[in-house]
Amino acid sequence: MQYHFAESLEDALRFLKEHEAVMVFFSDESCNVGDALSPKLQNMLKEHFDKMDFLEINVQMIPEARGHFNIFVIPSVLVYFDGRESIRQARHVNPTGLAREIDRLYALFF
Repeated sequence: MQYHFAESLEDALRFLKEHEAVMVFFSDESCNVGDALSPKLQNMLKEHFDKMDFLEINVQMIPEARGHFNIFVIPSVLVYFDGRESIRQARHVNPTGLAREIDRLYALFF
């Protein structure tokens, strides 16, 4: 698992294009839930989905990412396989349920 913090929208899009499986985590400075959730999701990837990479996008630093990815609430998580959005969870992200959804697609993809 590779962690990447996007510095621009172009940087994020390039990362998505260059990696087969990516979990994209959208955060901002005011979200305490996101501060606690991000490490949990990263650990989940390290332990169970080691071929999947983690991309974090701070929507205060990159406001145009909200519009590009249709992000209306923080935290939000998108999962991409082969450059295509496959899973979307927002506001009440359940790591256990998310892991079940990823597991099914991960097994098919890898």
